[in-house]
Amino acid sequence: MYDLIIRGGRIVDGTRKPAFTGDIAITGSRIEKIAEHVAGEAKTVIDAAGWTVSPGFVDIHCHSDLAPLAPFQPESILRQGVTFELGGNCGMSLLPSTPETRESITEYFVSDLQYPAKDITIDVHTMDDYVRRVEAGGESINYGLLVGHGVLRGCVMGFENRKPTPEEMEAMKQRLDQELSMGAFGMSLGLIYPPSAFAEPEEIEELAKVVKQHDGVLTVHLRNEGPRVFEAAKEMIAIAEHTGVHLEISHLKIMTKSLWGRSGELLELIDAAKERGVNITADQYPFYASSTSLTALVPKWAHSGGIGPMLERIRKPEEKLKEDIRLEMESRGGAECVMISSTHGLRPEYEGRFLNEIAAETGEDPVDAVLRILDECDCGVNCNYFSQNEEDMLRIMKRLDVAVITDGYNFPLDRTILTDAAPHPRNFATFPHALELMRDRHLLPLEDAVYKMTGLPADIIGLTDRGRLAEGMIADITVFDAEDVAMGGDFMHPFEPPRGIGRVIVSGQVVYEDGHVTGAKPGRVLRHTRV
Repeated sequence: MYDLIIRGGRIVDGTRKPAFTGDIAITGSRIEKIAEHVAGEAKTVIDAAGWTVSPGFVDIHCHSDLAPLAPFQPESILRQGVTFELGGNCGMSLLPSTPETRESITEYFVSDLQYPAKDITIDVHTMDDYVRRVEAGGESINYGLLVGHGVLRGCVMGFENRKPTPEEMEAMKQRLDQELSMGAFGMSLGLIYPPSAFAEPEEIEELAKVVKQHDGVLTVHLRNEGPRVFEAAKEMIAIAEHTGVHLEISHLKIMTKSLWGRSGELLELIDAAKERGVNITADQYPFYASSTSLTALVPKWAHSGGIGPMLERIRKPEEKLKEDIRLEMESRGGAECVMISSTHGLRPEYEGRFLNEIAAETGEDPVDAVLRILDECDCGVNCNYFSQNEEDMLRIMKRLDVAVITDGYNFPLDRTILTDAAPHPRNFATFPHALELMRDRHLLPLEDAVYKMTGLPADIIGLTDRGRLAEGMIADITVFDAEDVAMGGDFMHPFEPPRGIGRVIVSGQVVYEDGHVTGAKPGRVLRHTRV
């Protein structure tokens, strides 16, 4: 007697092997048998005829650190078929902190990200604290964490634009070692976001050596994804080559019109490094619009000291500040490519609108509009930047060393709970949309598409018992309609759930079926185990 049998589905196992029709039998949290036909009975039987059965999707780049601590049901990621999320990306993580730095780190974390801390108690300082908090409440899906370099720096030396002292450098290495020993999967760099952006290569190399010692992954939001993307990629490749660390380039893209069409050259640069033995992979979300803070237009030097000093500079802007904002905006395609998605309720009339429209309505120069909106919203403004070329995006998507990721947040679907703004649709439909694109644009066969969402990302971060369907593996499984799966909403209506996701199973328990979250909470925080 099995606990669960999934019968007659088209099994795509996450390894790129050809799909086949068969049954999967589960006992407890693990897959006990996979065969063309599994004899015997089960407490629960799922008829999967006509459906594709794959490993649960593995999202190794999200910003859902706060979701497991929230007093509500986050489900936008679950509804995509995702069974594991890795938070703490782009140098911005909830951890580490100390009692003395917790307030400033929370302010930094929340202001730069899209997930408000409304009604969420943040009283964790270490990976162990985080695990205990999540285990106390339970979750539908599994989570993991990276150590954000910007937060590590802020915890040890504050948010100033300077080099660490030798004592501070040693303190950062010790704190990173501690969090990795507790089960963090690696460290993330956000080299476009201060204070991570203040780091010079020597500082990064020293920390990368600690990550390498723990067999972790070093993820990076490159120092520049626009006009200097090639130089930024070379900087990180050199660090990976010197230290031997596994480098993961986050959300690989080209974000400036002047370089549109040159993604092939960027991929050749990566391939040349791989031929030299550099351990390098990448990830990507399947949209040509990115999402980040409006403060991304503010030059790095103006971020020194944190939010307070930056606001002072914004309120009394020098010409250099205005000119630097103008240049960055033009690099991203101009004001007509910047759509405000959230002001956290402070100026809702701007949400869902483009910056050029707002400036024209108020009679302002777009740069002055940026400064005013940042001032009115205490720098807590999120935007969608339509700054990429679709052909470049599709060329990168065809790569089998580039994992699919959301770069998003696990939202509740009830807009009144957390935000009534218009978050990027990647928060709600990344994986269905990626499957839709790869199917409809004939980019990759289904087996390869599923691999990019399961086996590949699991291998990148060292998840050894998930990401593949095999006997003895944890039963994290997604059942979907490969012919119908697709994004449901758009940039103006992102909360619409995707189509084609039938069931999601975590550790052998059904957590989503027939359009509803079941309430089962087998999820937990996974710790990285070293070789």
